[in-house]
Amino acid sequence: MKADTMEWIFSLAAQNEQTDWFLRLLCALSAGAILGLDREVRRRRIGIRTYMMVSLGAAIFTIVAIEMAIDMTATGLASDPSRVIQGLVGGLGFLGAGAIIQGDKNVGGMATAASLWVAGAVGLAAGLGYAMIALTSAILAAAILWISRFMEHRGADDRPDG
Repeated sequence: MKADTMEWIFSLAAQNEQTDWFLRLLCALSAGAILGLDREVRRRRIGIRTYMMVSLGAAIFTIVAIEMAIDMTATGLASDPSRVIQGLVGGLGFLGAGAIIQGDKNVGGMATAASLWVAGAVGLAAGLGYAMIALTSAILAAAILWISRFMEHRGADDRPDG
């Protein structure tokens, strides 16, 4: 896209709050899809839908926290949206812990847990309006996952889940 087109899109978003929300959510979905595509190609249990949902959910929580803070401040109440973000990070850690599989002698799912955590982080960035950070981070993380395919013994033979 030309710079003028991107500038027009973001100026439109600045003029219309709901368009801005939509673009942020769309960015989160795109970033989640970028991350989940590698998993889908490898036919893993946790695939593109999960990554898109994690990223979208993180963006929704972030946008709601910001809007809630704006509304509460307007009525004279104190608000701290960073507490919602702290809870989000804790919840993502819990979700990642569920992806870790422990066998008799092997532990698997660490990369899945870490990449789910990154999916939440890119959703958070998208929800805050940092689209370039979200998309660049998703592309970099997907590159790490893709490059790891070429490394020897990255867990394909010794996964506890078969």
